[in-house]
Amino acid sequence: MKRILGIGCLAGLAAGAAAALFAATAGRGPIRDAIALEDSISHATSGAHHEDLFSRGVQEIGGAVGLVAFGLALGVIFSVVLAAVGPRLAAFTPLAASLRLGLFGFVAVVLVPFLKYPANPPAVGDPDTVNERTVLYFAVLGLSILLTWAVWRFHLGVSLAPVAKAWATAALYGVGLAVIFLALPGNPDSIDAPADLVWRFRLASLGGLAAAWATLALVTGTLFSRSASSQASA
Repeated sequence: MKRILGIGCLAGLAAGAAAALFAATAGRGPIRDAIALEDSISHATSGAHHEDLFSRGVQEIGGAVGLVAFGLALGVIFSVVLAAVGPRLAAFTPLAASLRLGLFGFVAVVLVPFLKYPANPPAVGDPDTVNERTVLYFAVLGLSILLTWAVWRFHLGVSLAPVAKAWATAALYGVGLAVIFLALPGNPDSIDAPADLVWRFRLASLGGLAAAWATLALVTGTLFSRSASSQASA
């Protein structure tokens, strides 16, 4: 278990660093524009200018630290899950198994919730609906993970020819996804921010998470492969 947790910590730190690097480069412009819009709306609403408690640089450093901490936690969870499902993926190398799990995890945890409730800049959203939006987000997240698990169990248990099994699995996932999207309500808030800013912010958010998950799967798989090789030669 210590080996698994150690791999998870290293891979998680790398994933968090990748997300922070993406935010500091490709995502910096959209994020700064979103913060500037939030500040302008706040000043217009209050009618007075106020100095930020922390400078923009300090806020960016804090955001990077938060991403690394998030990556660390995600890395530990990912490595434990990979070790748990490893016997089911024995036909693949550790790296291939990790990449597959990373892809499924990204789709279930990031992409599906993003498609239903995409990220919006801080200035978008009624403060009175924060709780409702939070509940809706975690609802689609939980249902997406549950659907992915159920479809995976179906894929493992059904006795069909490979091509028929692939089509049946894809159809089941598509139907389940459609049910989730139709059952949950839309975003309760209207979007008043410029469309260009909203979509640049959304793509920056999605890109950072994609960088984190790709790095996580790659590093975890590589470390698991090296660990397996060292144990085999011992």
